Amino acid sequence: MKSEFVDVNGVRLNYGEGAANGPKLVFIPGFPRNWTEYGPLLEALKPYFHVFAPTMRGQGLSQWSAPYLISSYIDDTAAFLHHIVGDSALGVGHSAGAWFGLAAANDSPELFTAFISLDQPLDPNDHVAFHGKDSSPTRRMLDAMRAATSVEDLQQKLSKLPSSGGRSWSDEMSDEELRDKAVHLRSIDPETFAPWADGLEDWIVIPELQRWPGKYHNPLLFLDGEMNGGSMLTPKAVEYNLSHYPWAERIEMKNLDHVMGLRDTPGPASAEIRRFFDGLS
Repeated sequence: MKSEFVDVNGVRLNYGEGAANGPKLVFIPGFPRNWTEYGPLLEALKPYFHVFAPTMRGQGLSQWSAPYLISSYIDDTAAFLHHIVGDSALGVGHSAGAWFGLAAANDSPELFTAFISLDQPLDPNDHVAFHGKDSSPTRRMLDAMRAATSVEDLQQKLSKLPSSGGRSWSDEMSDEELRDKAVHLRSIDPETFAPWADGLEDWIVIPELQRWPGKYHNPLLFLDGEMNGGSMLTPKAVEYNLSHYPWAERIEMKNLDHVMGLRDTPGPASAEIRRFFDGLS
């Protein structure tokens, strides 16, 4: 995958692009994630598709430029698709990336001929229920990110943050896990978390994410992790997704959680992605 840049929607976005080995496929990472973190999945898909993968504003090498609103990410996604990829692509969105892609497709259905949503409850209220309305943990993390002067400093600050039951992050994570967390967070503009810290419900329970279904009526697959095994999906969330897209197919991947092995062992997920798209021809 080559690292490229494009100026769209008033912001400079970094994206990855593979060789033109097949149909155009756009992979939209979750929030807040860099396209390079999904390298194993992209490498597995690259021999069969012309793969594109953007990184949203405020993350990785993309421009750190507010506002960091859900509507901004949707507009950035649509602008990237229009300017770089063009119409009639295959779309895959992981977690919030499925929000961004489907919201864009609901306004411009010509963008995608088919789409796969990876472990994403489309109803924003399900996210509030999953994460809880208390945004103070995010506020404390944001404060640590703002104050940190290095990866090592951030790791130390994160280790002291309180977690559940009177414990701390250092009680629940190994030094290696804390280090990885600090490295990841140092690649993100701290201000991307400010809207969440001000209240998750106010940030995501917005009209842009509550207009399902829109004009998009092309093939759709909900490829989800195992319910009660680390997936973000609940029976209520599955019912919501399928009731708003009743023509969609759904597969629950046993022994896979919300991340679905996309960043280290993508074999099962990539096989289902290929199966679904190959079956359309």
